[in-house]
Amino acid sequence: MEWIISIALGVGVFALVAVLVLRSKRRTGGSVPGHFDFDGNKHNELSKRGLFDKTKW
Repeated sequence: MEWIISIALGVGVFALVAVLVLRSKRRTGGSVPGHFDFDGNKHNELSKRGLFDKTKW
């Protein structure tokens, strides 16, 4: 009967370690410092491809 408890405890510890490892890998850096001109970048990317920006129509 004690082996059931020890197996359950082992599975619980393994699950806790797995959750902690997955959380530590998933760190978000937050926002990037500086100013990003979204409209300018969008215009440059679309003009490189020869496309029209239909969102302004």
